[in-house]
Amino acid sequence: MPDQHPSPPRLLADWFRAHSVQLTGLDADEALDDLEPLREIVGDARVVGLGENAHFVEEFSHAPQRVLRLLAERCGFTVLAFEFGFSEGFALDRWLSGETQGESEAEVSRAAAEWGFADFMDWLRRYNRSGGHPLRFAGPDIPAAGGALRPALDPVADYLREVDPDALALLETALEISDRFLGGEKTGSGAAAAPAWGELEPAEQNELTATLARLLLRLRAVEPVHVERGGQSAFDIARRLDPRRGAVGAVDGRRQAGAEVADDLKATEGGDVLVLSSASVIKALLAADKVDRPALAS
Repeated sequence: MPDQHPSPPRLLADWFRAHSVQLTGLDADEALDDLEPLREIVGDARVVGLGENAHFVEEFSHAPQRVLRLLAERCGFTVLAFEFGFSEGFALDRWLSGETQGESEAEVSRAAAEWGFADFMDWLRRYNRSGGHPLRFAGPDIPAAGGALRPALDPVADYLREVDPDALALLETALEISDRFLGGEKTGSGAAAAPAWGELEPAEQNELTATLARLLLRLRAVEPVHVERGGQSAFDIARRLDPRRGAVGAVDGRRQAGAEVADDLKATEGGDVLVLSSASVIKALLAADKVDRPALAS
């Protein structure tokens, strides 16, 4: 007589049996027929997200290779957007597409080689060179993980040399200031860059922020000239490389959002809100009239 009240583990096991498909293996070159059920799930979607439970697990790097093949060969996908810096992604894309020769992966991208992506990227390069459905690569993340401005500013400098040399002075000023607090061991670490930014004199913070803002305003103001000289795509990339999205941008964003955070905290039940932060953040809160009792500690 069948069990009329199966246990939760039994129900879960039955559900898995009814809804799972056994894979033939993780070899990236195997046939893709066992992945066909994914096509129904994908449907007409233009963006598909692939996740992983943990970084640096070998199986989690092998399984997406077959899924990527399915998406490219049977679903028509053409771009892989990976957790990677926006500006660094262009050089890696050229390497993966075979546009650059004679360079090792480490020479093109130290991050890809050192952060556990080497095998995956080597496979993708071989796949792009041998298959009929190559995948372009894009990095949607903050350049250098928010830990440096040069990865964002250096490509802009190359762009400006071609289309607007008069704007280079602004960029060089920004680099001079950023190199003073985002150099050496702090490079590539947002956790180290943010406090380093806080240690800058307010005058230097303001000068860097104002310089980057002026640079962005210039790009917007002379867009027609830039597009005529360098093309729309190059201009769009240069604008997207707005370095205020990086470490400086993160700190500025926190500063601007400070008043909103203070309002949210005050609206919740509990005690007083104690703000221990840099002078620039406190100054912004004072300007927004969000500080009830300032206190100076010796």
